[in-house]
Amino acid sequence: MRAALLYGPQDLRVETVPDPEGGAEIVVRVDAATTCGTDAKMWRHGHRVLGPYPCAFGHETAGTRTDTSQRVLVSDSVACGACPPCRSGRAQICRDPDWVLGGFAEYIAAPEAALHPIPDEIPAPAAAMAEPLAAAVHAVDRGSDASEVGVVGGGPMGLMLAALLIAQGRSVTVADPHPERQAQAAELGARPATRLDSHGLVFEAVGRPTAWRDAAEAASPGGVVVLVGGCPTGSEVSFDPGPLHYEELELRGAFHHDRSDVDRALAALASGAVPWRTLLGPTISLTELQAALASPTSGRAAKWVVDPAR
Repeated sequence: MRAALLYGPQDLRVETVPDPEGGAEIVVRVDAATTCGTDAKMWRHGHRVLGPYPCAFGHETAGTRTDTSQRVLVSDSVACGACPPCRSGRAQICRDPDWVLGGFAEYIAAPEAALHPIPDEIPAPAAAMAEPLAAAVHAVDRGSDASEVGVVGGGPMGLMLAALLIAQGRSVTVADPHPERQAQAAELGARPATRLDSHGLVFEAVGRPTAWRDAAEAASPGGVVVLVGGCPTGSEVSFDPGPLHYEELELRGAFHHDRSDVDRALAALASGAVPWRTLLGPTISLTELQAALASPTSGRAAKWVVDPAR
């Protein structure tokens, strides 16, 4: 089969490799794999969850089981179930997860616990988006019940957060400097803005220390700030702690998802609560993937769809 392999930072090669063998895992034919900011980080700088180079990557994967022909989403991890966070009901921060990477290939082998049935009404590219959407589902749970919500960042994650919050009947403002992304936010029913004013609940969905600062400064006294966008390892994080202290802000992190979050994300896509077509980008082949990951991040927020059969 063909697979995209990382040989090092900014060194991606499409090669013919042996087909995966099932054994204790299930072999899934990849029908669509979508890209995200983490993939771009992996390509540019590497990542702690990657194996030694050369390694497979791609973690938003929808396909068809080769043993039953059932359409499934392949979750990017399986929690260990034994560490203290898992035992306390917080599998999102499992200390020893089994990472399932390799969606940028014609086939992938995954533990059965990583597989989620895809509702009939969801096409494969939309189903692949359920992986990052599950992280947004978890992030919304980490927030508060504030009716006025601000989102810093109008990329795919920010727009997913906005869609989920709007489906709950909340009033949402999305702040992003790009007019195209402001227009996308308006399409979802959010108020577009360049900067946020005072909000009782603010989500940061950019992944830069400057955005963390902007989110803290946009929260009203006594508000809650949820940091969703992870910063690259080694980033220098510095912002004025004054608002946290004097305004008694509550700062929360939101990382990853658990199995129930993935199922809720698939249900949200099936119900239309998240209009996935707004985020759908061009469909590309494996050989076009490196150019897509290297492309500028300005303009409309869109997830590239990799079709390994192309």
